[in-house]
Amino acid sequence: MGGFDAARGLWRLAAPQALRRRAAPAVRGFVRRWVGARLPAARTTPAAGPIRVVGFHAGSHGMAASAQLFARALEALGAPVERVAIAEGYDRAARLPRPTAAAAWIFNLNPPELPLALASLGPSRILGPRYGVWGWELPAAPVDWLRDAALLTEVWPPSRYTADALAGAASPVRVVWQPLILADYEGIPPAPRTHAFQAVALADFNSSLARKNPLGAIEAFARAFGDDPAARLTLKTQNGARFPEALAALRAAAPANVEVVDAVWPYARVMSLIAGADALVSLHRAEGFGLPMAEAMALGTPVVATAFSGNLDFMDDSTALLVPAGRTAVEDPQGVYAGQAWAEPDLAAAAAALTRLRFDPALGRRLAAAARIRVAEQLSPEAWLLSLPEDLQAAVVRAAAAAAA
Repeated sequence: MGGFDAARGLWRLAAPQALRRRAAPAVRGFVRRWVGARLPAARTTPAAGPIRVVGFHAGSHGMAASAQLFARALEALGAPVERVAIAEGYDRAARLPRPTAAAAWIFNLNPPELPLALASLGPSRILGPRYGVWGWELPAAPVDWLRDAALLTEVWPPSRYTADALAGAASPVRVVWQPLILADYEGIPPAPRTHAFQAVALADFNSSLARKNPLGAIEAFARAFGDDPAARLTLKTQNGARFPEALAALRAAAPANVEVVDAVWPYARVMSLIAGADALVSLHRAEGFGLPMAEAMALGTPVVATAFSGNLDFMDDSTALLVPAGRTAVEDPQGVYAGQAWAEPDLAAAAAALTRLRFDPALGRRLAAAARIRVAEQLSPEAWLLSLPEDLQAAVVRAAAAAAA
C-alpha cells in the first residue's frame, strides 16, 4: 500500500489541478487495474466474521441511506454487523490494519467510488464475498460499470429496471430491494399542519434536477390548484448552492403557494415533513429504486408518482396514484446524464391525481393502508433476506442464532 500512497502523493504534489482533472479517467483506470490485481479471487462462500457494510454512512444522499438501511435490516434480523464508514475519494484512514474476514462485504458504493474505496481499505486484506449495491437510473449502464463488476462476487441492483440496465456485467447480477422496517416509521411525528392540503416533493441538485423533475411537480400542482392559498406544495431540495442559477430558476417558477426550501436537513426532519403531508409527489423521469416513495408508503403518506423505472417494483395502482408517461430523449443541463431516453410524465394526469387526493380523503386512506401492507410484505428485513444468496441467508440465520444464544 505504501507504493500507492507514495505515487498518489507525488501526483497531487507535482501535477497542476487542471491536469489532474483532465487525467482523471486515466487515473481511475489505473486504480481499477491496481485494485483488481490485488483483490483475492471472488468467492461465494461466507468467511468467518460479521457482515461488514461499507458506505458513506454519515452522508445525506441515496447511497448513504442505502448503507444505513442494509445495516439496520441485518441488525433487525439479529445478525452481527460492522459499519465500515469511508470518505469519498481515497480515504487513507480507512485502511484495514490486517487481513480481515467477513461473512460478506457489502459495498453500498457505485463504480465511480468503488475502486478508490477498495484501494483505501487495502484490496489484499478484504477476505470474503464482495457484493456491490449499485444504483443506476437510465435504461443502459455505462460500459465501465459493466467492466467494474469484475471486482465483485455479485452486483445487487435495487430493482428489475436497474438489473436490466446492467445486462452484460462481468459478474452475476441479483435484484436486492432496499429493506425497510415499518416500526422505524411508526414513531415519526408528522410536521404541523399549516394548510388544508399539503404536498411534498424532494430533489437533490447533485442527482440532476432534470431527472428528479421538480419543475414538473410545480406545474402539476399549479394546474391542480392555481394560486389557492389553502393548498401548499413544499419542494424540499438540497445542494442548490452548488448550482445557483438552477436554484434561482426553480424559485422563479414557484407560485406563492409553492415553497422551495434548499437545505440539508437531518433525516428525521425530512421524514416528519413527509409524514405530515397529504401526498408525496415524484414526477421523476427515472429512478433506480425510489427510496423517498417507499418511505412515504411506510409512513402512510399517499404517493403520486411517474409510472416508470425502479418504483414499479414496489408500487402499482392499488398502492399509489401512478402517472402515465411517454418517453423522451434525455436532456440534462447539469450534464449528469446524457444519451438514451427516460420518461416524460403526463402533467395533466398528475394534476388530476392531486385533485382526487385533496377532495377524496378516503382514497388517500385506502392507498396509505395498502401501501403499508405492501412495504411489510415486500420490503421487510425478512422478505429482503430471501433475496440474498442462499449461502449468505444461511450465514445470517446462523449468526443471529449464535448471537441470541
